[in-house]
Amino acid sequence: MATGIVLLFNIIRYFYYHQYLALPFYWTFFVLTALFLSIAWWAGKQFDKVKYLSERDPLTGAYNRRTVEEHFHKAAKISDIKKQSLGVIMLDLNKFKEVNDVFGHQKGDELLMQVTTALDTFVGKHDLVARWGGDEFVVVVDNLNEDTADNYVKELQQAITLKNAGNFPNVEASVGYAIYPQHGKSFQKLVQEADAYMYRDKKEH
Repeated sequence: MATGIVLLFNIIRYFYYHQYLALPFYWTFFVLTALFLSIAWWAGKQFDKVKYLSERDPLTGAYNRRTVEEHFHKAAKISDIKKQSLGVIMLDLNKFKEVNDVFGHQKGDELLMQVTTALDTFVGKHDLVARWGGDEFVVVVDNLNEDTADNYVKELQQAITLKNAGNFPNVEASVGYAIYPQHGKSFQKLVQEADAYMYRDKKEH
């Protein structure tokens, strides 16, 4: 974007000074143009980097807490307009401490990254995956309701298990969910409900 603006500015500058005003043309024009374009490109890359780090978890690349909450508020408004529901899913890896103890923390980090990839592959284009902290993830799912949630969760658990089965045996996740607006209208309330559901599921494993 910034590079394009600088390029357009220099094209206009060229025609104005050297075509319209008929001022002499010097080769330094190209040097200055290249310099301005380089600065614009560098500034644009820095902006993209800062934006990425402000929205994403640095380890896994999943979205962070702030971004998922912002996304939920926008998605909830759209769901209200469409008269649809919205799912908030909490996911916690079972025996993650054992993975760290047996395979090492580097492998534990690798597992988190693989889980993120599995979640990103599984969810729909309007859904969002965020790392909540540690080995916990939150997924906001568009148009999820109480009739479809149980099957969705089972398929999600299976997707994670199959994705990581070769590298990390017996990788499973405890999952809980809450439905907007039936189980709550605020993001905090829905996360609490989903977390309580997940904790009950975890006790069974």
